[in-house]
Amino acid sequence: MKLAYERRNRRTNEKQLVVWSSQSHGEEPLTKQGSTLGVVYDWSPDGKWLLSGSREGIWLVPVVAAPHAETAAQKIISPDPVYQIYQPHFSPNGQWIVFETIANSPSPNPESTLYVVPASGGSWTRVTDSKHWDDKPRWSPDGRTIYFVSRRGGFFNVWGIRFDPAAGKTVGQPFQVSKFESPRLMVPRWIPPVGLSLTQDKLVLTIAEESGGIWLLDNVDR
Repeated sequence: MKLAYERRNRRTNEKQLVVWSSQSHGEEPLTKQGSTLGVVYDWSPDGKWLLSGSREGIWLVPVVAAPHAETAAQKIISPDPVYQIYQPHFSPNGQWIVFETIANSPSPNPESTLYVVPASGGSWTRVTDSKHWDDKPRWSPDGRTIYFVSRRGGFFNVWGIRFDPAAGKTVGQPFQVSKFESPRLMVPRWIPPVGLSLTQDKLVLTIAEESGGIWLLDNVDR
């Protein structure tokens, strides 16, 4: 088993992508220190590539090119002055990448939209309609459904939409999967640290219990 992640030097603030192996129990550098390839989001199904992202764009990083993989990385999604790009993930067949865009807007309700793009790069295909905050896109194991967390209805819940991997397009309308609609058990409103992962028959999701109260203080004028 191998893990890939970004490591930061606390003294210099330089970043570097590294790979940890369960066989050697050690890290091996994938890029040099000071790399701008950003956060690692996903492995390709064949284990030969990593998807990483930063404000510089979304990159395909060849693992075989370590320890200077930054020199062979391929930019598949370029930065856009209108959008910030996050959460790219490979489809199970390795042909598609789903990702999230967030509009650069001073609005208190910024736009969030999910898209799909060929793994080789190309035109974006819209998955969601930008009317709700949609985040954490993940593929089903068969690649025929895209699951995501959405704030439709006021609370964040897991939703899904069917996907045709041959045509590269969504099929039908989004459907709701979970129903957490109470502060006693809900997806946290602060969405960046929320995680979503799934297998053939199970789904793992960050859940929180939130509570509050009103207190009356006596003698506050003394």
